[in-house]
Amino acid sequence: MAPRLQSVAGLESVFRFEDCCNVYILKDGDRALLIDLGSGAVLDALGALGIHFLDGVYFTHAHRDQCQAANRVAERGVPLRFPQEARAFVAAEERTDLRQVTPLLRAYIGRFNPPRPIPRARFEVTPGARIPWGPFDLETLALPGHLDHQIGYLVDVGGRRLAFCGDVIHSAGKIYEPYHLETDHYTGAGARQAAESLRALRQQRPDALCPSHGPVTDRDVPAALAQTEEALRTLGELKDTICPGRPAAKRLIRPVGDRLIQISAHLWVWNNSYFLVSDTGPVLMVDNAGPLPESFWEQYHACLGERRIEVNLITHIHCDHVEGIEPLRERLRGELEVWAHEAIADAIEMPHRFRRPWLPERGARVDRRLLEAEVFKWREYTFRAFFFPGQTDLHAAYQVMIDGHHALFTGDNFYPPQQWGGTGGLCGLNGGHPLHGWRRSIDLVLQLEPEWLLAAHIQPFLFRPADFHTARHWTEQVAAAMRALAPGGCLERHYNPHVFALEPYVQEVTGRFQVTSRVQNPYGHRVEAMLRLILPEGWRAAPDSAILTIAPDGEGDVEWSIEPTGLGGTHMLTLDLTYGGDYLGEKAECYVRLG
Repeated sequence: MAPRLQSVAGLESVFRFEDCCNVYILKDGDRALLIDLGSGAVLDALGALGIHFLDGVYFTHAHRDQCQAANRVAERGVPLRFPQEARAFVAAEERTDLRQVTPLLRAYIGRFNPPRPIPRARFEVTPGARIPWGPFDLETLALPGHLDHQIGYLVDVGGRRLAFCGDVIHSAGKIYEPYHLETDHYTGAGARQAAESLRALRQQRPDALCPSHGPVTDRDVPAALAQTEEALRTLGELKDTICPGRPAAKRLIRPVGDRLIQISAHLWVWNNSYFLVSDTGPVLMVDNAGPLPESFWEQYHACLGERRIEVNLITHIHCDHVEGIEPLRERLRGELEVWAHEAIADAIEMPHRFRRPWLPERGARVDRRLLEAEVFKWREYTFRAFFFPGQTDLHAAYQVMIDGHHALFTGDNFYPPQQWGGTGGLCGLNGGHPLHGWRRSIDLVLQLEPEWLLAAHIQPFLFRPADFHTARHWTEQVAAAMRALAPGGCLERHYNPHVFALEPYVQEVTGRFQVTSRVQNPYGHRVEAMLRLILPEGWRAAPDSAILTIAPDGEGDVEWSIEPTGLGGTHMLTLDLTYGGDYLGEKAECYVRLG
């Protein structure tokens, strides 16, 4: 759909320009002030309004689609004014994504779609200010949630009170891409923060809402804000616990850190790792958080003697489960085998190719890849491997009998209800999905009926069927709440930050290299997508652009061959996308470290 220009609330001095985000124009004679910028296409529309001078751009927040033309506009001498707190998200000298081996190193970033660095950005806008320009006064209001530094601008004009409110709301009861509200990976804190921002906005008494994405709402504004606020609070509560109303469960041990604790005759736990002892001597270790300190080895030798750790079995890819693999392998002079389900093995070996949080600094070799439902033996123990999505889609579980107890190593998916709400979290960046992910693993536990759930973080506990029946019902509740907030009701489009992707997410290159773009279609009808890569100056890609027709519930991929030039360092590439006739802007990024 081509960008459209229309007046806001029937006013002759305020206009909305539809682009990859809504750009709002405040007009004073032949001069203008913009709120947000988008692709910059708005500049070509100003002449039709009799505007010849642009006095500045005020940004609600610094997501890439709000400011992707910022550097081009700055070259014209136009002041670019961002929220003061956006500096760490925008300024090159403060951005860890441009310095670390991966932006996701040992962290959940909680902020998505970063822009390219904007050297001429002015970080001047603070909440509670009044900014005069021509006949207008811009009153600023902090609106965190969609992004931590988001600010709204309230303007009284022509008898109306307009709120240029960023992505705090899309329309009544709807939020654009609410995965941005996942400010952590396991609670509803971001949804509650967004609800509080709506409450604060409601108290400012606007009678027209001018969002970054979505239509202008100029009727029943208080009801629209209240409806959306309530929907966010509902989602926040549901994201806090996977088993609402369930009582505390019995742990098998006291969860004391930095102690090697015996659970049964052959099973021990230390922090984030379990140790299964064979009567023949060796030990199988489950997960490996980091280099084991000497205090561990003193306890290990005191309790288990000189038994050799023979195998490290891995449940999932997060740094606190894999970062100790290679240090242990080095300590054991290479005599350690790593086993993992085939669904997670690539991410263990090459973690930086993936866009997932909590990644380790380096990969670890996997010596045995276990097939789905594969029965495998280690010494006298018989295991079975399962794909086990939940906290992350790169997760596995392992079934085994230990000292007469039917046990399941469950990693970070399930906990006693009193511990983190019984869950490792529902999070789009982690690849989480209430139905395709969580429900699959809940159903597996109900099918297997283990006695022991050997959860990570010193949380082994007893299985209770009622917990998991409650959790199964929760998947329906939270999915319904997510659909209710999503524009068009499409959970997969608006809660999945991987629906448009560039892969690998990070790679090191010295010359020509390849990148794959993946575009999903979660809808029940075909979608046409037009794609091109946005590259550093002087770089070339083949093909120049691509058009995909993607089947319902399908995916379209394009392989790009890229020839880099110029200086080395870290460069961000983005995917410019028109999707289903709507121009979305630069919707995905990847990083290239040019040597």
